[in-house]
Amino acid sequence: MARKQGKTLPERLDRWLIVPLLALLAIASLLPLVESNLWWVRYLDYPRLQIAIALAALIVLHMLLGGFRRMRDWLVTALAGVALASHLYYLYPYVLPLEVPAERVGACPEASRLRLLIANVKKANEHAEALFEIVRDTDPDLFLVMETDAWWDRRLDTLNDGLPHRMQYIPRRHAAYGMHLLSRYPLLEPRIRFRFDERTPAINAQVQLPGNEAIDFHGLHPRPPLYWSQSTLARDAQLLATARDSRDNGVPSVLAGDFNAVAWESVFRRTLRIGSLLDPRVGRGLYPTYDAHNPIIAWPLDHVIYQDELGLVTFERQPDFGSDHYPVFVELCHRPGLADRQEAPALADDDLGEAKIAIEKAREEADQASGS
Repeated sequence: MARKQGKTLPERLDRWLIVPLLALLAIASLLPLVESNLWWVRYLDYPRLQIAIALAALIVLHMLLGGFRRMRDWLVTALAGVALASHLYYLYPYVLPLEVPAERVGACPEASRLRLLIANVKKANEHAEALFEIVRDTDPDLFLVMETDAWWDRRLDTLNDGLPHRMQYIPRRHAAYGMHLLSRYPLLEPRIRFRFDERTPAINAQVQLPGNEAIDFHGLHPRPPLYWSQSTLARDAQLLATARDSRDNGVPSVLAGDFNAVAWESVFRRTLRIGSLLDPRVGRGLYPTYDAHNPIIAWPLDHVIYQDELGLVTFERQPDFGSDHYPVFVELCHRPGLADRQEAPALADDDLGEAKIAIEKAREEADQASGS
């Protein structure tokens, strides 16, 4: 009786490495489809592009190594194919120029122009001059700076001549995040808000343009997770509450900052729908802004989104200046007639109700935390 021939090295590699990796990545891909507020689940939304590339490569390798010998191979490959399709569904608006809802306009008169630069400086970073070189190159009318502290507050004083109007929050505790807004134009009704905890500031002000038009500006930096089991409710609620404020206030709104949310995440897309906001990345590219020092971790976390009376002149990612985030520069033009030519995502039936639930739960969490 002939002895059964042992498995070859490629067969063993496929069985004990490729197939388990396919199964693991497929499960990780589909987990974010489950409604959950746990950060370790929501984190799996971030690397969709990286996981999609890995899945595609592993499926091809599985085929080259002679897979599909067992029913398990077929099932795992089918699951991996569904997972890959889900990634393509979420990513295609940013990698395929099929639709560009945020219309680009030509040169804008200064009276209606708003040039905006946003930068998460990273608290430990002290490369101020490299950032100020970017400020000189872009010449913004509005400069939002995040993760600032007393050291950055002193350095930002050097920009007062060109950006004389200013509001800031400087944290007294090391764990808190600071925020500065510097403006060439007057800031009307400025306020710093702490919606769901005492350490996460948000800036709101109306920016008075030279043509006496006003833009309602919201600077946001929801806190990232401190641990994997932390709830995402505070982040989600801050985005949704701001979008709800912007929905019917009669003044065109701009929301900007490090949202700690990727552009294809469900809460980001709901924010767009509730606020009738346009994302300039759609149809133009990913423009990843984090991590500036690791090309494998390439995620669009820093955003400028705006309502349809504003048109896009420029959207650019700026050079590395020592932070873990790249700055983003956007030039917008206030043209009310654009509202008939641009189309923000339509409101879904459950958007306002789900936003209300998230906001109420976040307030309950905040009340419990402050009482503990």
